[in-house]
Amino acid sequence: MLTVELDAKLHHQIKVLAADLGVSTSELVRQALRERIARALAKRAPTVYERTQDLCGLAQSDDPHLSTTRMSELIRARHCKKRPC
Repeated sequence: MLTVELDAKLHHQIKVLAADLGVSTSELVRQALRERIARALAKRAPTVYERTQDLCGLAQSDDPHLSTTRMSELIRARHCKKRPC
């Protein structure tokens, strides 16, 4: 649960709009917050993990350079998909 203090004008505007839309003031505020959060998330830059998650993984091998070798192969494969190698 979250408590938010609103000035009288904003509180009145929320009550009027909620009544016009036929929803509770709580539902109107929840909808507004969901929309605002969705817009903010859509604008944010992806994290390093999000940009490279298809390149990340777990493997066991006797090759101490496997991650470097495999990463190079994956990067080359991704690059070749975009442009002929």
